[in-house]
Amino acid sequence: MLGFFLSKQKKGQSVTKLISVFKWMIGWFKPNRNQISSFVLGGLAVTAFAPFEFSPIILLSLGGLFALWLGENTAKQSAKTGFWFGLGLFGFGTSWLFSSIYIYADVFLPIAIFLTLAFIIYLSLFTALAGWLAAKFRHKPLLAVILGFPAIWVLMELLRGSVFGGYPFLLSGNSHLHTWLDGYAPVFGVWGVSLAVAMSAGILVALLKYKQWLSASFLLGFVWLGGAGLQQIQWVQPAGDKVDVALMQGNIPQEEKWLADKFIPTLKTYITQTKLNLDADVIVWPETAVPAYYSIVEKGALHSFIKDVQLLDKDVLLGVIDDKNDSDEYFNALINVGNPEDRYHKQHLVPFSEYFPFDDALKFLTGLFDIPYATFSAGTEKGQVLNLGGQPAGVSICFETAFGEELANRLPQAKYMVTVSNDAWFAYTFEPAQQLQDVQMRALELGREFARATNTGHTAIIGVDGRIKQKIEPYEENVLRGKVQPYEGMTPYAQWQRLPIAFVLILIFAVLFLGLQRVKNRPE
Repeated sequence: MLGFFLSKQKKGQSVTKLISVFKWMIGWFKPNRNQISSFVLGGLAVTAFAPFEFSPIILLSLGGLFALWLGENTAKQSAKTGFWFGLGLFGFGTSWLFSSIYIYADVFLPIAIFLTLAFIIYLSLFTALAGWLAAKFRHKPLLAVILGFPAIWVLMELLRGSVFGGYPFLLSGNSHLHTWLDGYAPVFGVWGVSLAVAMSAGILVALLKYKQWLSASFLLGFVWLGGAGLQQIQWVQPAGDKVDVALMQGNIPQEEKWLADKFIPTLKTYITQTKLNLDADVIVWPETAVPAYYSIVEKGALHSFIKDVQLLDKDVLLGVIDDKNDSDEYFNALINVGNPEDRYHKQHLVPFSEYFPFDDALKFLTGLFDIPYATFSAGTEKGQVLNLGGQPAGVSICFETAFGEELANRLPQAKYMVTVSNDAWFAYTFEPAQQLQDVQMRALELGREFARATNTGHTAIIGVDGRIKQKIEPYEENVLRGKVQPYEGMTPYAQWQRLPIAFVLILIFAVLFLGLQRVKNRPE
């Protein structure tokens, strides 16, 4: 009888704990006035990124967030304010995920909504953690807003870009391409630009809230003029003749891509485009332009085409699925059919789209997504380059262009970069323009020109200054014909990757620690 009573009591305690946890979770979704303001600021920040590119907005948004953090009384409230900023930023800025899940992966509507919200909440946890950490520095408000909050913000961007494979979307540094601040990119990567942006926002708060007119203006000038000065340094030099490239844009709708009756018309589109541009040094088809195994099409539908390419000794880079005869593995690949030994297997796969993390535990999720070839294997050849157009080229596929330190492994061997994508998954959303902005930042960081071929857009050639040299309109069947300049030399970021920004953040936190110690040791 006593055992039964104790068992009932334990069950009652468990239920009480579950109710408490549920109430705690609900509490996070009951915003106060500050948190509503934070949500609006996060939503407005999206307009600083592509396709809008109104860069000053991010300064106002982050400055507003930092001011709100200064006014919070507890670490919990500060974390909630950060969380709601994230909901605004990622809720609007990564809403494109719903399009791919619901429209093209054919997931049941309530599940598609749940998965999209779960992803947004996950990303917002990093801004919540930033808020919680920010509360630790409130006792030294000027130091906190100028150094502490910006350093914490960038630390969370670094963490978000690393955990579980990384989701480095909407990094604040991307918003300031083509301003003086992008001079920090070749030295510190996008993270350095993020830090300069966040510090500028914090300095503006110091200027307006604490009336530090002289010192704040000096610091703001130092940050911006420092970036402008770095822009004057030529980190890399042209190397050899330009490479004539032809970038195919087939504009095959995603809903037709995998249909059997559209397979031959799709191939005909790309073959026709290729034949009209056979005088180019390098011809590039987009990611999985051939929606089938290479081992099958090389003996069947593309057999004659491949033989002709090899006879003409042309470099034609196909986006295709590469399988291994002796295993069940298959790869999202780029294969130079002019020399089929030259092939690249995508190394950084997209979670829940190209592979499922913790496959044994989450294998049941594969049934929710109607995605052909949803369990790719990752390539393993780090730093691989292909000889294209007589020059060594670094290659990458889609999501990989979000990770500068991974592309840096292709240098110094790679003299220029080729990347492909199939943004039809996110057609008519913000994502294609955001991914092009990622590629622009990579060109600036690494000091290499990029040739980018996509199925539906944005197909472009990007210079080492991160600016678009040539581009064709998205959502049109077309070919971008242009010249890519090879470069040699290494930017500091390409050589050291995250080490410079890590050193700066450690230095900032050391200053903050010493500042807080002085506050604690000050006599009452």
